[in-house]
Amino acid sequence: MPIACAKNLDTIEDKSNNAESQTMASTGDLSAYEKQIQHNIAEKMQVLHQLGITEAKQQFQHFISEKKKTTTLGLKPEKRVRSPPLPPRKSLRLAGQDPDGHEHPEGFDMKTKFYASENVTQMSRPPAGPMQMTEVGKNVKSEQDEEEFVSSLEDFCKSKKRFKRTTANLQNFVSFFESMRLTQEHVIKVVPNRIFSLDIHPSETRTLICAGDKWGYLALWDVDSASGNDGVHLYQPYSRPVSDVIFDPFDSGKLYSASYDGVVRCADLSTGVFNEVFVTDEDDDILCKAVDFISAQTLAVALGDGTMAVVDTRIPGCTAEHTYYVHKKGLRTVSVHPVDRQYIVTSAAESYAKIWDLRNMKKPTSSIAELPHGKSVSSAYFSPLTGHKVLTTSTDDTIRVFDSTHPEQSTTLHSIRHNNHTGRWLTRFQAIWHPTREDLFVVGSMVHPRRVEVMSDEGRILTTFSNEECLGSVCSINAIHPTKNIMVGGNSSGKLHLWM
Repeated sequence: MPIACAKNLDTIEDKSNNAESQTMASTGDLSAYEKQIQHNIAEKMQVLHQLGITEAKQQFQHFISEKKKTTTLGLKPEKRVRSPPLPPRKSLRLAGQDPDGHEHPEGFDMKTKFYASENVTQMSRPPAGPMQMTEVGKNVKSEQDEEEFVSSLEDFCKSKKRFKRTTANLQNFVSFFESMRLTQEHVIKVVPNRIFSLDIHPSETRTLICAGDKWGYLALWDVDSASGNDGVHLYQPYSRPVSDVIFDPFDSGKLYSASYDGVVRCADLSTGVFNEVFVTDEDDDILCKAVDFISAQTLAVALGDGTMAVVDTRIPGCTAEHTYYVHKKGLRTVSVHPVDRQYIVTSAAESYAKIWDLRNMKKPTSSIAELPHGKSVSSAYFSPLTGHKVLTTSTDDTIRVFDSTHPEQSTTLHSIRHNNHTGRWLTRFQAIWHPTREDLFVVGSMVHPRRVEVMSDEGRILTTFSNEECLGSVCSINAIHPTKNIMVGGNSSGKLHLWM
């Protein structure tokens, strides 16, 4: 029964009850018109009772009164204690006082004199040096459980991240994606704040997912385990956004992460320690935005001042071996060619992605190719097997695929219209290649109902990951397992959604 009908029935019953009460009273004061109204109401109620509508109304009210119970897996929300109301704010300026509440000196002119508060709080870095992987949060289990989890991470050190091109044609391969499902058990809160970065461990025996959030938290979700908070283990190696996380492709027992703190750390899963790899001067406030591997010992680090650092992890001191000025504005991503590893593509907060040759990095204008866009470029990645294509995401509402078979002569293959306007409160979209294919990529979507889109390199939507009951938010950041049918998306409330 529609809600509006139920409300109308309530109105009729109220009028009927009033009519009955008035009938029991003296009818000498009622006019003929009022008597006719009472007669009409009584007839309507009799018809409703004969049709059984009053009984249906009671059943409907019982149905809508039942509230669906929801449970949150992973991190449990902390109980907030209400603080007493603050006194109403009053303008110190109108009262003739400075920000500290002191009276201005005689003859003070507000137009020419300004005060700055000295009590400015800033998020400082955690202490320098190695950090133990010690869990944080109010829901931390016993130290014994924590030690058992760290020791169990040694199983992930045995995986070798070597991918081969899948032989299935595109249509058959997409059918595997269409069979993947999202259930309520695989929607879990892993970090307290907005997810900035995401990666899946390549292990084929256990599923381990890493996510970094806005305020320095890094979570490991052991999907097949019930330890910790439903398999979630939370750490805080940084104090500002964790902009990138990546499992070492040469040593799967190591997890590298970069942060706006200006620090790159390596989590050694075999020892349970966060080690510093690259550190900038804290006074310079240079952000570390992204990391990729040039070799097993050499990293390319994208920095927020427009430079790219080449870091040799064998050299002590946590400093860069070389630093190159590559963009006028801050970098966002860095991607190394999978075959010819001297080639690097960078994206930045400007309308060009650029391809570089490490053998010729003399000045900012020495890029071997510029990939033009209408606005700033959120991400740029070489295709994972041959590097013959570059996939970019831009705030001009396009996803582009470039032909980089010959990097010096890169040209646009396809320009795909896609709503990338995520706004202030969502992490920027970053279209990513499937780890074993160069004709398929995955990207978040602003479309309702919420979904994650799987697209061909030509821009055709092949299928979508969705579930109206379990997915009600935008998954800006996504990751795909290289060999298993697993895809995970992260949203801005710290939740992961796992399709498998």
